[in-house]
Amino acid sequence: MPRHKDVILLGDNIDAARPGDEVEITGVFTNRFEYALNVKHGFPVFSTHIETNYIKRVRELINEDFTAEEKKEIRKLAKNPNIRNIIINSIAPSIYGHIDVKTAIALSMFGGKHKDIAGKHRIRGDLNVLLIGDPGVAKS
Repeated sequence: MPRHKDVILLGDNIDAARPGDEVEITGVFTNRFEYALNVKHGFPVFSTHIETNYIKRVRELINEDFTAEEKKEIRKLAKNPNIRNIIINSIAPSIYGHIDVKTAIALSMFGGKHKDIAGKHRIRGDLNVLLIGDPGVAKS
């Protein structure tokens, strides 16, 4: 039973969702011949993935979902000059240290700001983070 499946977005579907969004996907379940795995195992190996035809966000976060008290707390936190450290330290508080890893996770969660150049060209504001390290570094 696979725990994850690669989904390939093409054309207009590319910016339809952001990392972390819950989505419904319609697509073609297809396979790809993996030459490297074929050589390693000595028999034909195919990896499977989904080529997306349609993608829809399931839930959108709307500001009206927050209560007045939650909005007040968010504004209070936004004014805190130490908010960066508060966010970083709130990630996996049971795991000691690894500030670099926690910072990378925080950056990937919040992302950057997208740019729309004269309404003609849009650049995604996603921050891509590659975490490399020993299994005990708590990358997951």
